Amino acid sequence: MRTILLATDFSTRSDRALRRAVLLARQLGAELLLVHVIDPDRPARLVEAERREAHALLAELADTLCGSDRIGCRFELRTGEPFEGVLAAAADAGAELIVLGPPRRQLLRGVLTGTTAERVIRAGALPVLVANGVPAAPYRRVLLATDLSQGARAAAEATIRLGLDRLGTLAAVHVYPTATPTLLLRTPVTASEALPLRAREQREAAAGLARFLADAGLARARRLVLAGERPIADLLLDVATRLRADLLVLATRGKKGLGKLLLGSVADELLRSAELDLLAVPPGGEPIEPEAGTSPPGGSAA
Repeated sequence: MRTILLATDFSTRSDRALRRAVLLARQLGAELLLVHVIDPDRPARLVEAERREAHALLAELADTLCGSDRIGCRFELRTGEPFEGVLAAAADAGAELIVLGPPRRQLLRGVLTGTTAERVIRAGALPVLVANGVPAAPYRRVLLATDLSQGARAAAEATIRLGLDRLGTLAAVHVYPTATPTLLLRTPVTASEALPLRAREQREAAAGLARFLADAGLARARRLVLAGERPIADLLLDVATRLRADLLVLATRGKKGLGKLLLGSVADELLRSAELDLLAVPPGGEPIEPEAGTSPPGGSAA
């Protein structure tokens, strides 16, 4: 059976992620694996007290989900760094998706670096869904961001694998690099004289997006192309707002240059500011191996 891993710290943020994970488990016919990671860097009595309390909470939650939501559900307790425990549990379970609650938003720019969400995305090889929105229903409007790279192809494949292309409407947006602003600054060319260049860039971008989607098996998706004359994250959020998208899918690595979708730039900015759900898809690779100090599974509910 397919497995979706939900990492929980029992906060209200995790509750939001839980409801989204339940909706996805129903949609995919998957079982849900609840994972809580205990920080061992404390006095032993505190660690043991948290272990007992977490075990009871997870067992109760798993029983409720099995009974009320009628999905397969089990749980595990892990010990260690949260992101390592989550990735190790995902690898052991053969999970195909990790669901996390939204990271804590801070006022200072850049403080997201090092959060559990970022570390899971950076170190892992699985798609990671960050549930920012309030989960009231299955996704209805999905937006796929692409720079036409191989990394973006992985995001397209994940969209199909998770059935997101069959929910309501799917749109794909490509922000393409443009030479027009530089040309206007460095040459005596007027804006009207630069129009043919703009038109050619747009045609080439549209043709490239059409080929990309056809090759990926998403030829029916609505297509949008935008010149990269503003920060890419801002453009993507503008499009998502205009389309009323409830999920934005993007690769964590892509082309170099203006069109890149690199964690630490575009994806990091979206993690910091987006109000809609984000599905961050790595280009592939092997998950990290479980560490020697990682504890075995803590229980299950049939």
